[in-house]
Amino acid sequence: MSHPRDRVVIAVDIGTSGARAFAYDGDYAVRAAAATPIATTSGAGGSSTQPWAEVRSAVTASIRDVAGRSTAPIAGLVLSGTASCLAASWPSSGGERRIDEVILWSDSRASAEQVEVDELMRSLHGYQRTLCPSHVSYWPAKLRWLAHHHPSLLSAARFAGAKDHFFELITGERWTDPMTAASTGVFDSDAWCWDAPLLAAGGVASGQLPDIREATAQAPLRAGAATALGLAEGLPVVLGGMDGPLAQLGAAGFCDDIATCTVGTSVAFRAAVAARTPDPAQRLWCYPISRDHWVVGGAGSNGGNVLDWVAQLSGAEARLGDLLRDALARPVDPALVFLPYLNGERSPLWRDDLRGALIGLASHHGPADVARAALDGVAGAVQELAAAVTSCVTEPAEVRLTGGFLHDAGWAQLVTDALGVATSVPDPGEATATGAAVLGWLSLGRPAPRPPSPARATQERSPDPAAHAALSAKSALMRDLRGLLFPRP
Repeated sequence: MSHPRDRVVIAVDIGTSGARAFAYDGDYAVRAAAATPIATTSGAGGSSTQPWAEVRSAVTASIRDVAGRSTAPIAGLVLSGTASCLAASWPSSGGERRIDEVILWSDSRASAEQVEVDELMRSLHGYQRTLCPSHVSYWPAKLRWLAHHHPSLLSAARFAGAKDHFFELITGERWTDPMTAASTGVFDSDAWCWDAPLLAAGGVASGQLPDIREATAQAPLRAGAATALGLAEGLPVVLGGMDGPLAQLGAAGFCDDIATCTVGTSVAFRAAVAARTPDPAQRLWCYPISRDHWVVGGAGSNGGNVLDWVAQLSGAEARLGDLLRDALARPVDPALVFLPYLNGERSPLWRDDLRGALIGLASHHGPADVARAALDGVAGAVQELAAAVTSCVTEPAEVRLTGGFLHDAGWAQLVTDALGVATSVPDPGEATATGAAVLGWLSLGRPAPRPPSPARATQERSPDPAAHAALSAKSALMRDLRGLLFPRP
């Protein structure tokens, strides 16, 4: 029998900006990679969608590309998708079910319906069952919006995320995994089934949603799909999971004392726990990878997008790297405070009414000073989110940093100082795909990875105590100013 190093699994990360495929050997080394972009369309009223045809094409192209580049035999294919995305399918004359668009988590057209959902969640004690905060990004509001605006669609439609629609396309099985199900906001993770009261409120029956199977469940690749993907008919296709929990699994494995922090366009902080863990304050989600391995976490709305906005406003888009270096060369200015809520805020505040603000501006301040204040504001948001997570789980001994903006050493040190705990960067750096590869190899019979697998720690950093104190003081001031400028309704 061949050693796992002599074979690979293809892990596919279906994200909001594109589809990426990676061939992982049994030691979790990347042997080949490919990527295809996917365009997101934002429109009036808060729409944020992707054409299904483009998603399908991008995923197919990425898999086919990486399969062609891999020199090792391919043992299986495993999928990962994004949280809370929603796509409806319904019968068409051609036999294959029709799908027009994928509604992303960031689509806010259901904001009016969310007012009703907030009351519904309170009256039905929805958080206690779903462990999802009440927010327009989840399915309850989106389903009610569809019921109001497209009532004829509801009774004949089936609903799933992009990952699960693609899984059905290539295997014929209508399945979803527990973490993807949990990220919809209509999964009762205590009873391990779709939440009937919340679905009924949206006018949908549980039979219109996929069957819930373990993330390691597998089905054979169909003949027609195999030809399109450049893979062998009957190849095991592993159901896989959802990006947030998989990023935790890929960066930290099954360790419960290593948290993960992501700074990309937005920010996220997560930690693993052995059992279902509600947040008494209902600020955080808790998603199951399996029945005995869960991830507690939250995602904010403001990260690298804040620095991009500052660069655009100051005309420094073309030299974003220079602006970042100039900003980080400046010390923390306690008198210049930037509230980073340009896009409202998700976890831990869940306030779409928040806005950005710059307080303490003086004539000697320039673009680099404003950029530094913006970075401090993002660091403060990360610190507040991390504090919410660690109030529910064991304090981490280490935090693994992921996300494109943390490739910059200066920004990674800033986040390390804000967190006040040792950090490192995982290798491989594609944490979500690595987590999917773990599920793929587990499904194929390989034992669970032990440290340092699946990702070894690199670029280890320690927090500077003085910088941590300065950033903590600024974070406290941010909270005070937020309360004054944007009191809760």
